[in-house]
Amino acid sequence: MGEKGKLERVWIQELTRPAFEGWLENEPAPVVIIGVGSIEQHGLHLPLGTDSLGVCRFIEEVARRTNSVCVLPCWPGYSPHHMGFKGTITFRAETLLNVLLDTIGSLAAHGIKRFVIINFHGGNTNIVNLAAQLARRRFKVMVATPHGPSQTELAKKIRYRMQRYFEVHSGPRETAFALHYFPELVEMWRLEDWRNTFKVHPKLMEFMDPEREDYELVSQVFMACLEPDTDDFTSSGQYAITDPREADPEEAAKYIEEQIQFLVDFINLWKTIPLPPAYRCKPQPFSA
Repeated sequence: MGEKGKLERVWIQELTRPAFEGWLENEPAPVVIIGVGSIEQHGLHLPLGTDSLGVCRFIEEVARRTNSVCVLPCWPGYSPHHMGFKGTITFRAETLLNVLLDTIGSLAAHGIKRFVIINFHGGNTNIVNLAAQLARRRFKVMVATPHGPSQTELAKKIRYRMQRYFEVHSGPRETAFALHYFPELVEMWRLEDWRNTFKVHPKLMEFMDPEREDYELVSQVFMACLEPDTDDFTSSGQYAITDPREADPEEAAKYIEEQIQFLVDFINLWKTIPLPPAYRCKPQPFSA
């Protein structure tokens, strides 16, 4: 522990109890950052823990820049749609929800009033949002799920590719993130004979064009028709019609920095806002 509650380490499991107490007593507006990811198939070349490994790296840097504590309460997430591929571990929706609520409830009982949840797996999104909603009422704490920026030139460029080429899972975008964060775990050699295995009805493929005037409509029809399990529409496990070998780690590094700085700015601004009256009650004992 540094002077006046300044953290030398940010992961809760690496802190001693006195260090955590010192931070809690001296940090004017303590924030806990909760990371959520998954253990699931990531195509042929990315590690099964891509989402959880990535969120760990990401929230650690945000925590260091904001003097926050970070927590990864579990490695798996909600991934039943990937169970057609070996190696995937999925929690039930209620399991992940309760893990998040128990984590927030425990720390709320120690006096934490501000929580940020950062989610790196799309399958978790609805559960994370519900956990945030329930925790606010149940534990009288503020829970944020911020994401951005979305209007920078780089963010727009990446979003266009995600829409046009469905670069959602294990494609060039996610491969670039992995090559930036943990290149030693990426097995690009497995892509020597890469081919596009993403297959949907040809009419739906026509809807993957963000330059269409009716894109807002047809893109939602596309998602409504997408089959429920990954192995329904791709034999390789990749959601993307583009070649992962085109990944650009330098672009990923720039985009990650934009996102980190956005979260740092969000937390620093949030910490200047006094607690609203509804959240000022004393911490209540937590019972799992």
